[in-house]
Amino acid sequence: APLQLRELVNCRWAEEVTQQLDTLQLCNLTKHEENEKDKCENHHEKLSVFCWTCKKCICHQCALWGGMHGGHTFKPLAEIYEQHVTKVNEEVVKLRRRLMELISLVQEVVR
Repeated sequence: APLQLRELVNCRWAEEVTQQLDTLQLCNLTKHEENEKDKCENHHEKLSVFCWTCKKCICHQCALWGGMHGGHTFKPLAEIYEQHVTKVNEEVVKLRRRLMELISLVQEVVR
């Protein structure tokens, strides 16, 4: 029986990842608007520190005087954010490359 393109398995997750990346980029453009979820529950300060030990975003007051994070390792939240964006972008490039390979293979099958 002939194989039709619509009968092949669709790799939907690759499209979802690229859509999520586009959404992240849009969110980054509107990041200047402060949001309540971007503030510390305890101090109502902007979240600016990442507690590497707890894997949690915290404010500078929690890092200095919070008590719960004594002896923990901290990194600037902006640095962690940039690392994650870089990693996501690298994965998107790999996924797009793989998508192109799969499209090429599908076209071979169709031929």
